[in-house]
Amino acid sequence: MPNIDFFQFFRYTLGTIATIYATVLTLQSLWSWVVWLSGQDKYISLVRRYVIVHGLRLRFKAFWGDVLISVLLCVVFFILWYAHGEMREMFRAYRLAKGLG
Repeated sequence: MPNIDFFQFFRYTLGTIATIYATVLTLQSLWSWVVWLSGQDKYISLVRRYVIVHGLRLRFKAFWGDVLISVLLCVVFFILWYAHGEMREMFRAYRLAKGLG
């Protein structure tokens, strides 16, 4: 019988499906905004200019706290990912040392 870890299979499958789903939804949303904002109506052009002006006036100082939190969360994610790989190797070595497979 092959040595299959069903938790790993479930985790990778769920991660792949969730990533594809989030990407498709994000692209659909962005495309709908582009289509809506590219309209020729007088009010749509007003909204388009409003969005452009606010995008240009955006102050990045106000978002540095959020950027810092996002970077720290990414660091924690990669540390946990590394630790998970190390634990998997440790368990594999333990199983080999005990002759369990």
